[in-house]
Amino acid sequence: MYNEYIKWKDVFFMARGKKQIKGQLSFNFCLDTTNQVVQSNDLISGKQALDLNSAKLIRAAIMQIKPNDKELKPYVLTIKEFANLIGVSTDNVYRDVDKITDDIVKHPVDIRIKTDKGKTAFIKIPWVQQCEYVPDVGIAIELNSKLKKYILQLSGNYTQYALEQVMTMRSVYAIRIFELLQESVKTRLLPKEGVNIEIPVQTLRECCDVENKYQSFSNFRARVLDIATKEINRVTTYRVSYTYKKVGRKVTSIIFHMNMSYHDDVWPTDDVVVEAEATWLTLREALESRFAKQAYTSSIKYQKAILGDSV
Repeated sequence: MYNEYIKWKDVFFMARGKKQIKGQLSFNFCLDTTNQVVQSNDLISGKQALDLNSAKLIRAAIMQIKPNDKELKPYVLTIKEFANLIGVSTDNVYRDVDKITDDIVKHPVDIRIKTDKGKTAFIKIPWVQQCEYVPDVGIAIELNSKLKKYILQLSGNYTQYALEQVMTMRSVYAIRIFELLQESVKTRLLPKEGVNIEIPVQTLRECCDVENKYQSFSNFRARVLDIATKEINRVTTYRVSYTYKKVGRKVTSIIFHMNMSYHDDVWPTDDVVVEAEATWLTLREALESRFAKQAYTSSIKYQKAILGDSV
């Protein structure tokens, strides 16, 4: 019969060839990366300490959630499926799979809450109820039910983006900063002039798990900001550059300028950061005073994919 299970060692095979873990119900893992990753803004702005491929696996698991789901489901994906999702060889995934699953289990997300006295505190919530590699089956993952309020049936205060926007990124800092920017943008398409988004340096450090790393701003800029913006520009439908705000001698906030990749606009070179003192200059003002205009070639692919053939 079509749904009949055939026992073999500790694995059950469906007639279609899909493997299941013995004694456990699991669902097919959707591999369509054009589907949306939908998260509460409280989850996005939390402290996260996952490595790159661990972060990608979690986003892929969140993408499995359907709008009408009332419970979180267990899933299984094969090593080959995961390798294809993140764009690496199966040999690399086999080599790193235990490290990836251990990383997810050992590093919970810290979510900001307000105490009764109005102060900010953090609660630690594990990402998963289960995350393990089962030989000859694949990666079994089930998100933690305590995260339901942050990823299930969201009706407001949430952010969404297509999984494909982050799956080929080479830096976890790029994923985290991209999510923070998406949280602020709240729209799929940006005006031709783009938008400016200010994020405190402390928030960036917390969200990227670098509170105790890269203490000098020049190091933080080189290791986090420059790498993140280059990756966002390389793989997403957006173009991002930044300047910063200072109070006294201390850099307190980063002002990101974000625009669609197909808009002609003014862009600084990757190594340019314009200093602004206690009252910051907008990126456009700084560019107009220091840099020549630079036309950006329109992306026909993105025009047709997002705006249609009428563009």
